[in-house]
Amino acid sequence: MDLKKYKLGEILDVTRGASLSGEYYAAEGKYVRLTCGNFNYQNNCFKENKSKDNLYYIGDFKPQFLMEEGDIITPLTEQTIGLLGSTAIIPESGKYIQSQDVAKIVCKENLLDKDFAFYLISSPIVKQQLSVAAQQTKIRHTSPDKIKDCTVWIPELVKQKRIGKLLRTLDRKIELNRQINQNLEAMA
Repeated sequence: MDLKKYKLGEILDVTRGASLSGEYYAAEGKYVRLTCGNFNYQNNCFKENKSKDNLYYIGDFKPQFLMEEGDIITPLTEQTIGLLGSTAIIPESGKYIQSQDVAKIVCKENLLDKDFAFYLISSPIVKQQLSVAAQQTKIRHTSPDKIKDCTVWIPELVKQKRIGKLLRTLDRKIELNRQINQNLEAMA
């Protein structure tokens, strides 16, 4: 398989979320602000954040920060070791607001398949580059520019689509099995 070398910034865009004022955080509301707590980094998927009681946002924000189903996100702050480079997919449109600790990944569709990109960002080669470039010592940070500066080797678009589809199918089967196990445990 022929692989071509790219900087991520050549094949995708990375945008930082909104700076949301704490005075508008609320226990109830229409919009949920995304945090690092929305990343299940062990399983590389989205999770509902239940760690705080003020996850809603009732202030004004620009429409570009309202996420759509299928958007890919990655954290910009590592509050748990291994979090940088994790990815998640937004499960529902019009509910989640992209906050400043969360980056949105947008693929250049003629060069990078979206499903493939989801796994590429969370691959060991990208995670290692992000870890090396992370700032601070206690709570480490990255930036859209540092993500775009990561070097990757990828196959042609047709092969990316096949690989992305296969990996997405496997992840769906794993999630279905997880749900079945949880239901069986609850019934027992």
